[in-house]
Amino acid sequence: MRVLITVPRLAMPGGVSNYYRTLRSHLDPDKVYLEIGAVPGESGRVRRLLRILGDVVRFHRALAARDFDLVHINPSIDVFSVVRDGIFLLVARLHGTDVLVFYRGWMPVADTLVRERFPRLFRWVYGRARASIVLAAEFRRALLDLGVREPIFIETTVVGDDAFAATEASPRNPLPGSLRILFLSRLDTGKGLPEALDAYALLRATVPGATLDIAGDGPERAWAEREVARRGIAGVRFLGHVGGADKRAAFGAADAYLFTSLAEGMPNSVLEAMAHGLPVVTRPVGGVRDFFVDGTMGYAVDSTDPAEFARRLAQLAADPALRAAMGRHNRDYARSRFAASVVAARLLAIYDSLRPAVAAT
Repeated sequence: MRVLITVPRLAMPGGVSNYYRTLRSHLDPDKVYLEIGAVPGESGRVRRLLRILGDVVRFHRALAARDFDLVHINPSIDVFSVVRDGIFLLVARLHGTDVLVFYRGWMPVADTLVRERFPRLFRWVYGRARASIVLAAEFRRALLDLGVREPIFIETTVVGDDAFAATEASPRNPLPGSLRILFLSRLDTGKGLPEALDAYALLRATVPGATLDIAGDGPERAWAEREVARRGIAGVRFLGHVGGADKRAAFGAADAYLFTSLAEGMPNSVLEAMAHGLPVVTRPVGGVRDFFVDGTMGYAVDSTDPAEFARRLAQLAADPALRAAMGRHNRDYARSRFAASVVAARLLAIYDSLRPAVAAT
């Protein structure tokens, strides 16, 4: 089955780029990537507009040059992405090609705008898709409310198969009364960095052996570094952006993963932490709510109160055996559900499920 997949520039950082980089070796040659979106060093409105127009032209030419059975696009529910990928969807339909829409992110502000001002336009454009994929049951319900037709599949992000082999022998801290915590995210508004710092500061009052590694970069990093210095919070390290071996080392050095983001689709770092055998203390955001078992995989804190996160982290600090049991469970669960080979097989099955309708066109 010949499928054209629009993907972000694979050299760029980001969860969607990582997803398709990781899946690529598990897909057959008839699954063709068309890289679109921002390029390194891009700046200026005119340059951005020309690049967008160029992406649309390349998309049209790709469809004209080869008889694809299906187009697979990857928008988020944000204003720019909804408009851009809506154009791709309409171009594909002009070529007579069915479209699968994989909604990668869901921004509350854009969701409200679509619902209140443009529900009919959204339904007219995105309701023409042959099928949809979302990252959480709540997003499936939102699409149904907007009038998008079935089928709507619920999928996950992905962890490379090699991560599991690398983590089998990862040593974990067997000592009670200490806890090496990892927080990994883009350091931006809404990612929960202030809450994570406050929770850690509270934890240090009762678990002075705790440490916190903050991995990632972004506009809140400078603020966080100043805040740590101002408050004299000991045991905090800023690792900056990590990838490849550095990311594996960050996960391997940790005893627990802390994720306090306010809103997500399916946070890939939570899946990676589970694959690396870590218990997770997280907010039940996006797709996490659909699978996360509180008390078995770690703790789901449906609050933004730092004291609640600190209390759960203290429980892990006091019980190394519990940490180890949660970590073993998480690794096994992630291998069965989130490994790239498993995710790729599910995606290919979705493509195949659309084959009769494609053939009928």
